[in-house]
Formats: sequence, C-alpha cells, structure tokens
Amino acid sequence: MPPTSSPSLRERKKVETWTAIHEAAASLAQQRGLEHATVEAIAESAGVSPRTFFNYFPSKEDAVLGLHEPVLDAAEAAKLGGAQDLLEQVTLLLVAVARSSIRDTDNARRRLILKRHPHLFARQMEYMAKAEALVCQAVAGHFSRDPDWAAGAGGFSPEETARMTVMLAAVPAKFRAKSTDFDPATGLTPEDLAPAVALFHHLQRKLS
Repeated sequence: MPPTSSPSLRERKKVETWTAIHEAAASLAQQRGLEHATVEAIAESAGVSPRTFFNYFPSKEDAVLGLHEPVLDAAEAAKLGGAQDLLEQVTLLLVAVARSSIRDTDNARRRLILKRHPHLFARQMEYMAKAEALVCQAVAGHFSRDPDWAAGAGGFSPEETARMTVMLAAVPAKFRAKSTDFDPATGLTPEDLAPAVALFHHLQRKLS
C-alpha cells in the first residue's frame, strides 16, 4: 500500500485558520447572541482580518455553523458501478457528501445554535441542496454509462431518473435520523442505515 502524503504546512495553516474563525464565530453566537457575532467581532476574536474571514466563509452564518462546500469523493462515486443494491449505495453517497459540509464540527453545539436561531436551518439546507445536486450529477453520469439506464426510465431522461433516485435514497437516511435512538454525535453510519434501507425495499415490494 503506497504511503499517504502528509498535509503541507500551507494546508495545515489553512485548516488552523478555518478552525479559529469557526470557533470564534460559534463561541460568540453562543455567549453573546448571533446579532453580536459580527464579521468584525469574529475576525478580531480569531486574530485575523475581515478580509481573511471572507477568504474562508461567505457569511457569518456559515462561520457560526462551520459549513464547508460539499465534496464528492470520486472513489465513493465509483462504487455506484456494480453495486448490488443501488439505492443503498446512493443513500451512502448522499450521506457522505452531506457530511462533508459539516465535517470537523461539534454536532451537539451546532444543534444548540440551530435551536436558538432556527432561521439558520435555511442556510444549512442550502448546503444540503448543493450536496444533493452533486450526488444527482454522479448518479446521472453512472446512468448515462450503463446500457440498462442510458435511456432513462418510464420516458424520463437519465438526469430526471437520477434526481428521482436521489430523492428516494434520501428517505432511509431521513427515517433513521428521526429515530428516537439516533445519536447526532455519531451521525448516520452504514450499519445504522442498513435496516432502514431494508424496510424501504420491503415497503416498496408490498406497496407495488
């Protein structure tokens, strides 16, 4: 197995600066309220300039929640090919891309901030929509390369078929996330999702 390269000093500094800004923003929002967590106050607390702040976050709301642009890993997307259960694989991909938007953040603290400032949910959902769009593109690409799916389904194009597939794949994830024993700190794991996917398939057969 080839050795993995360590992050460069520049990359480590970027991570440290991102973390400092996010921590300053989240702490100010918790301690003094969102209205007092201005870009200027966040930048001063983090020890950076307002200009540097905007190199890392487009808004103070993004900094408070610790939101990243979602990323789709090519190796994960490649697993769509040959997957025994395509719906489950799309569900796992959707969860992975969605989690890339909130990686390396304190889930419990973010939930408290969202509870205190519910209007921030809209901002988080914008990032989830971006994640869903990335997965739709990956699934559409997979369909276009697969002879069984290249023509789409039921008269709908591969892109439309992919969008419906991703919407369906989100159902098991949402079901699990709303379960009474769901632990936000752990998040959605493949092991947790498997029973929800099985239930989805069972209902699909029973309702068809």
